[in-house]
Amino acid sequence: MAGPLTFYGTLFGAAVLCLVSPGASAAEEAPTAAEAPPDAASRLDREIAMIRKGRLDEAERLLSRDMAAERSPRVRADLLAAFATQLFLNAPKLDDPTSALVLDYLERAVDAYRLVLGAGDPEVATALIRRAEVERLLHPDDPALWTDSAYQQAYRIRFERLGATSPVTLGTLIPMAELAALPSRTQGDPAKIEAAAAMLRQAAEGTAAAQDDGARAVHAETLETLQRFEAAYGAGRSDGPRPQIMTAGAARQCVGVNLDDAILFSGEPAQFAMLRDRFARAGLALLPCGSMLAFPLGPGIDPTPVLDLLTDISAGRIKGLYMGLRNPDETPAPSPEAP
Repeated sequence: MAGPLTFYGTLFGAAVLCLVSPGASAAEEAPTAAEAPPDAASRLDREIAMIRKGRLDEAERLLSRDMAAERSPRVRADLLAAFATQLFLNAPKLDDPTSALVLDYLERAVDAYRLVLGAGDPEVATALIRRAEVERLLHPDDPALWTDSAYQQAYRIRFERLGATSPVTLGTLIPMAELAALPSRTQGDPAKIEAAAAMLRQAAEGTAAAQDDGARAVHAETLETLQRFEAAYGAGRSDGPRPQIMTAGAARQCVGVNLDDAILFSGEPAQFAMLRDRFARAGLALLPCGSMLAFPLGPGIDPTPVLDLLTDISAGRIKGLYMGLRNPDETPAPSPEAP
């Protein structure tokens, strides 16, 4: 960013960074994403004092001494995350050099957690999202492209370790969808907006019947985000079709489709006709799912006859056709199998 954050932007950032706990939903996420363990933050009093005075070099030297004196690799990782958070919250101004420093320490924390806990640990997912959320706060209109990959990696980790129906996993889809729907990502393409909204529908469907507080919070935030999508993107462009965001009745529009075990497709009518024909010739069925088509997976379903087609869609080689939920290459379609 070219200059310091506004006062309200800083307050917003502080609120986002202080509410999240490891593995939280996006409603909780921006918050956990940035809050390091309390014991680590409590050890940074001297560093915080220097940060508030704008003496960042001295704050870094103090952190280096604390890190060198600490024998626990896990605590050293926590100190990196806590220092980055305090730097974000307490620096007198977040100019370009300071913002870059915050992101650098957050990246170092990601690497540290990977080394200490393993690449697939949920704490790594939290650290990835923490860094991505800060980048989104610093550059809300066009975050760096690495944020897309960070969210996808975090989603895969949570999918594999916590399960597809975990509120934490489903909540990850909310910031992913927000990022995927930005004009800097969609360029106004209705199909890409629909694909981003599909992630929100997945989160809404997955938490609709849940009773625990975490799932209810994710469900409520998902519906609110869908409403914001409708307000921001629902009209489409004057020279193009209107995106199908489906802010209401999403569950009724996918009756009979298990969204946790299906590939969803969004796109243009002509491409849908081709898709139906290719699947029919292979003896495979596609089911209607609102404005999309669904290919249910499960026992007895062999997608081998259309693997080449799926690969082409995933790689973006078929214009106007997108995978809605399980595309490893497109941001609108998080996939735990993606490399």
